[in-house]
This record gives sequence, C-alpha cells and structure tokens, in this order.
Amino acid sequence: MSTFDAAHLLDVALGAMDKAINILMRDQAGEVRAKGDRDLVTDVELTIERLVRDHLQDQTPDVGFVGEETGATGNPDVYWVLDPVDGTANFVHGVPLCAVALGLVHADQPLLGVIDTPFLHHRYWATIGHGAFRDGDPIAVSRTKTLEESLISLSDYGSGEGGVARTRASARLDQALSRRAQRVRRLGSSALELVWVADGTLDASLTLGNRSWDTAAGAIIAREAGALVVDADGSQHNTSSRCAVAVTPSLADTLIHLLRILRGTRYWPISTTEGETAST
Repeated sequence: MSTFDAAHLLDVALGAMDKAINILMRDQAGEVRAKGDRDLVTDVELTIERLVRDHLQDQTPDVGFVGEETGATGNPDVYWVLDPVDGTANFVHGVPLCAVALGLVHADQPLLGVIDTPFLHHRYWATIGHGAFRDGDPIAVSRTKTLEESLISLSDYGSGEGGVARTRASARLDQALSRRAQRVRRLGSSALELVWVADGTLDASLTLGNRSWDTAAGAIIAREAGALVVDADGSQHNTSSRCAVAVTPSLADTLIHLLRILRGTRYWPISTTEGETAST
C-alpha cells in the first residue's frame, strides 16, 4: 500500500467487529448446515459476513474482501479477510472457545488484525509496528524457557481436502510434543490459539494448514506481541505458507527442530491457501 493510515483502518475494523459481535450475541446459530467433510456453517455466520463485508466496502471501497463463507471481491492486492466464527463446531456445541477474526492483508502479509472472543469477553488487536493489545492493554508473549515447561496448542485440520494427511501429521506431532511439552491442547480455533500465544496464555500454537481467514489476524497480533510466526520450515509466515506456527522466541529453535518430522514425508500437509486471494 502506498499509504497505510493505521489509526483510521483500525477504527474501521473495530467498528465492523462491533457489528459482528452484536449480531452474534443477539442471535442464535440458526440453521446449521454441512458445507463439506465434517465442516459446518450457521445462519448467523452468513449474516455476519454479509454485514461486515458491506460495512467495509462502504468505509474502504478501494480495499478488497475475502470471506470464508462468501469468497473474494474487489482489490486482489490489499484486502480484508474475515472468519465470522472461527471454531464453528465449538460454537454449535456450546463450547465458548471460538472467535471472530478480521485481518487486513497486503502482499501476502497481514498489516492489521482484530480478534474478538465473545464468550470469553476479550478483544485483541494489532497494527504493524504498533504493538498488540487486549482490551486496550499491551500484551506480550510468555517468557517460558524450555519445552518441558510449555503449554502448546495443536490443530488437527482433519477434514476436507488433504484431511487424511493432515490428521496423520498431527498425530505424529502430538506424540512428539506430548513426550516433551508440559501439556498439549487441541482447542478448535486457530484465531483463539494465536491470541493466546500473544498474551502469554500459550507458549506456542501449531496450525497444520493456513487458511488466511483463520490465521491472518492472529498472525499479526502474535507477531506484534513478540512471537515468532513462521511456517513449519522456519521461514517467515505469510498467507501462502503451508502452516502457521507461533511461538515465544526462546522455544523457537527447539520447536522448529521437532517439526522436521513433517518434512520430506508423505505426511507433509498440503497448501490450503491456493485461490484464497481476492479477485475482481
């Protein structure tokens, strides 16, 4: 972007999030439908996505939009990306571990992120170069020094295309991490996991897969809070990465070394981001 008015765009994003949360807390899930292999979508998610898309297009007409449920419109170079409920299965089952995630992406890198955890009553945000915040207070990653002291979240991403390979990869990682980490958790929401790395609740989060609506907002929040956010091979994370790994820096070398068990085998997870960027 030739210009990036962080304060203005953050205000726009926070306003959009207010609208999303008002709907989510007012309405029930409504009809729940299957949209693929063990994947769900609810009426309230579709309502939120339409409302947020319209709000953002009105406020920032030169910026494109990518929604998990409705796809891409507008500018393919700089675009908002929304997950109206990350952790839909949790939401449908009444588990409070879910989030609404809104990011702004340019050149495959997030510039801004806002994540609200409505049933846990926290809101997180960050803009590039300006730090990360929870409910207005600055946040930072944990100071955990060893893997044996760490609490790590691990996704499964076992549904949809490549699901069998990702499930096998996840199982291998689970075994390796469980032998070393203090505890391994599967929480069911990548956005939530990333902000919990940002505020020090978790020491690392490993997402096998990299859908931009799941990870873009959380990646910038975690990075601005001091996390190392990378792909499984240690390269800097972006929307084209295969995985999203966020870790407090003192554990990075150890964790990335463990991730070597994924590479060079048939278990290496496929890319899930092809065709995600916005198009006119």
